[in-house]
Amino acid sequence: MLKPSTLEQRSAWTIDALDYLDQGISIFDHELRLVACNQRMLDLLELPESLAQTNQHLSEFFRFNAQRGEYGEGDIDELVAERVALAKNFQPHVFDRIRPDGTIIEVRGNPMEKNGGFVTTYTDVTEQRHAEARLEKRVVKRTEEYRRETAAHLKTAEALHKSELWIRQIADAVPALIAYIDKNNRYQFANNVHQSWFGLDRKQLIDRSIFDLVEQKNRPQFERDIAMVLRGIEASSEYVIRRKGRSPMDVSITFIPHFDDDNNMQGYFFLGQDLTEHKQTQRELVESQKMQALGRLTGGIAHDFNNLLTIILGNLNFIEDDSLDTNEMREVIQHCQQAAKRGGELIQRLLTFSRRQSLKPESTNLNRMIEDFSLLLQRTLGETIQVRCDLDAGLPNASVDRNQLETCLLNLALNARDSMPRGGQLSIRTKAYFKPEQHHTFTDLPSGKYLMLSVRDQGDGMSEETISRAFEPFYTTKPSGVGTGLGLSMVYGFVKQSGGGIDINSIEGSGTTIRLIFPIDKQQSDTRQSKEELPKPEPQTARVLLVEDDEGVRQFVHRTLNKMGYNVDLAENGELALEQLNNNPEYDLVLTDIVMPGSVSGLDLYARINLEHPATQVLCMTGYSEELDSELDEQHLLHKPFQRNQLATKLEQLLESSHA
Repeated sequence: MLKPSTLEQRSAWTIDALDYLDQGISIFDHELRLVACNQRMLDLLELPESLAQTNQHLSEFFRFNAQRGEYGEGDIDELVAERVALAKNFQPHVFDRIRPDGTIIEVRGNPMEKNGGFVTTYTDVTEQRHAEARLEKRVVKRTEEYRRETAAHLKTAEALHKSELWIRQIADAVPALIAYIDKNNRYQFANNVHQSWFGLDRKQLIDRSIFDLVEQKNRPQFERDIAMVLRGIEASSEYVIRRKGRSPMDVSITFIPHFDDDNNMQGYFFLGQDLTEHKQTQRELVESQKMQALGRLTGGIAHDFNNLLTIILGNLNFIEDDSLDTNEMREVIQHCQQAAKRGGELIQRLLTFSRRQSLKPESTNLNRMIEDFSLLLQRTLGETIQVRCDLDAGLPNASVDRNQLETCLLNLALNARDSMPRGGQLSIRTKAYFKPEQHHTFTDLPSGKYLMLSVRDQGDGMSEETISRAFEPFYTTKPSGVGTGLGLSMVYGFVKQSGGGIDINSIEGSGTTIRLIFPIDKQQSDTRQSKEELPKPEPQTARVLLVEDDEGVRQFVHRTLNKMGYNVDLAENGELALEQLNNNPEYDLVLTDIVMPGSVSGLDLYARINLEHPATQVLCMTGYSEELDSELDEQHLLHKPFQRNQLATKLEQLLESSHA
């Protein structure tokens, strides 16, 4: 039998732990007088602290509720008497109580058979009940779980030693894992939830190391949490527990330090919650949102590309008729070229949204870039919009693709202009930003120092629904035919791929602020490069090996190279190209697609030529930015779709560098 002092100490530990629970709890004795309750119970039921006095009769709680109308109309004394009579039956019960504000509280009561009285838990199940309304099949499962849980509690209560009855019943009535671990990491107390979690009852746990229960996969994080709590700091993490013969559990575990009156570390509380159902519901909702976004994405792509194909095919029909004069022929060809360019731009925006475009981060002075770009912005936005820059001095450089950032800033500025049809001020600001370890924004980024660029307008603002969907592809609040709905999704994809974060702060009628944060360039070098237009290259006579598996592309490029004056040989794949190079290694340049059938891709060919034929230049063509190798720079890369001048410029640059 436990000594009185030991029992009192364990009782104190348990009572202290109650205020850390996310559930309310109350204990009444056999005379219906209050033994103990926690603050969470008062908060959930909106009860005054004056009621929470030891020995307070349950009828006073009923009277308070009746007086504020929670039991409906009728004589208050009669309403109270009815509920007191029911409580005296000491029957197990569970029911949902709906608060006036719509909050749903699950009330679960269990009698304490040997000492009399009962323990009741109060849980905010609002979100859970709403999810259950959508997934009715859970009702049967939860009912069966409750039956087993109640039976397990009653069976355990009958087997408890009399000296520990109150402590055990309180701990086991709470549907959460509770334990007390000493400073040597050994169990001193455990409730019955350990049985369902780990398959071990309390007798097997006492004086056993807590690390015996931790699987290898979770051990590093577990060790970090315990090291933190032993330093006196509360720690909390989520884990996946894998159980032999049963499905894994998603759990949240909190470690709470415990000190004596002299502030000496004695041990820590170990509290756990089963998040499996919550996580499953969350995953189902996320999957549903993904399918909705995919539907909008597919519809948007089909609409835009069908328009572009209509332009191209319709104008090609005119050419086929051979009934056009020279000017009409030139106009029709221009329309086809413009439609093809728009198709290429649409693909680049989609790749940006999916974070699959090829970025070239460089050390960028944000202030200098904004100062230069703001002049263009002011001309673009018009006289009714005033561009104001508030740029903190002395900021380090950002590591970001400068060209993509300019496009991103232009998108945000145009959106801001559209939200201010009567004019207004557009404010662009830069400053240093520190991301804390635990913060409600930019939660997917590690803590540390970043650079922030914010764009604020004085427009109409956004509703909460618009903010929640602003980054979805093809979602737009603009009238039909105005905008593609890809602007903000492109910005989102670019920022995320750059290793940064983005958020929106907006109130309807009070303007919108969009904040972007970017990583700091560790090298601290400003490598701004000028963008001078290259002269149109002259025709060449170099020998070129063209490697392309698509017959249509191969014929177009072959004809283009011949028109330029190059001597061209053809290969349909990488294997044939290697054979021709081995038989005739005197090629000045190899122009190859990256993605081709067979065992030799364009990247493989690039590497082999650099190794075996160093005098031969290589230019790679691709429409799949995610296929790019990190060692392949822009000098050796040509993005599809391309035009004759773009191809000519790339070839000229490479051939000039080989003869330099």
